[in-house]
Amino acid sequence: MYILETYKLKGSKNMAVDVALGQLAVELNDVILRFYTWEHPTLSLGKHQKASDVDFDYLEENGFDIVRRPSGGRAVLHWDEVTYSIIIPRGHELFKLGVLELYNLISKIIVAGLNKLGYPVELTTGKNKPSSHICFQVPSAYEITLNGTKVVGSAQTRTQDYILQHGSIVLIPHEEIKHCFKSTKNLDIPLIGLYDHAYNEFSQIVGSLKRAFENYFGKGTEFDENLQTKVLEISTGFEKNFVVMKDEILAKE
Repeated sequence: MYILETYKLKGSKNMAVDVALGQLAVELNDVILRFYTWEHPTLSLGKHQKASDVDFDYLEENGFDIVRRPSGGRAVLHWDEVTYSIIIPRGHELFKLGVLELYNLISKIIVAGLNKLGYPVELTTGKNKPSSHICFQVPSAYEITLNGTKVVGSAQTRTQDYILQHGSIVLIPHEEIKHCFKSTKNLDIPLIGLYDHAYNEFSQIVGSLKRAFENYFGKGTEFDENLQTKVLEISTGFEKNFVVMKDEILAKE
């Protein structure tokens, strides 16, 4: 397993790096684990999620970025969180697992890493579906909750070459997510973050999660400078795929 950390990249770059890592994972024939953050608070939409209800004026007034993920699911406002991604190449045994099987496995690893720091998070077995645009409205199957409220939201995408799963581990929740859409401003959404239970340094949380993944996949190899440069260069060609243009959305209405 290879490990990469990239912090404070813009939204489209973050999504492009995740996709570029899919290509690199196939070349390396190994799993890649990534931790990252965002340059600005960023609203990410699922691959097939309609953007017609997005309040672009609100996003602009507050300096929020917006991107479209390569994965499915509903909207997430990435802000005070640890964002992770894990890429499974086609040559790895886990590539054969179904969507929920792999989702369950990765969720268990994250739970173990957070439990080690004293966070009483647990896996939910529910099959709830959000009734709005917002991912964190309710937990669905094999998602992670804290005091019964969803604290980790994840999504998957699959190609013939790799599986990408990425997600948000919330540190501090933000009600601003409700105002990112015209129809959800008065919606009651239960929100919680790890810091509602206890504070740990960002680096401690990432470190504990790394160790939990290493307990399953074996000792990780950190990206060297050459690999980092390579993935950033590859990602440049993908960035445009994840940009959401206000004018294009409004023109379709």
